[in-house]
Amino acid sequence: MEKNGRVEKLCEVCGKSFIANKYRPNQQVCSSLECQYKRQLENMKAWRDANPNYFKYKESQDKSWKQACRERSLDWRRKHKEYLQLYREANKERHREYMRDYMKQYRQKKKKDQEASQKDID
Repeated sequence: MEKNGRVEKLCEVCGKSFIANKYRPNQQVCSSLECQYKRQLENMKAWRDANPNYFKYKESQDKSWKQACRERSLDWRRKHKEYLQLYREANKERHREYMRDYMKQYRQKKKKDQEASQKDID
């Protein structure tokens, strides 16, 4: 189906049909917040995979850099406790889902590592 010369497409994330933004005719993901969030996560992961050493330069030059970043983050969290509380409440389910997936992958990796080390012993 067409709308003003634009073709209806299927979202790569949810599979629902949508009409691409007229300013982004190559749009592959619909405009729903969940789909856009997943798209952003995938883009960030792909970028980090393509640039694995991007964040390591400062770290390798000055060991105190990592500690300074950690302290700055902790200081921000201390100053914005109310914001963090509201954010965590609003995104509780998404965080739970993320942690479930993260821990599942962690356990699988740990199991593979144990099996590999067991094979090395045998």
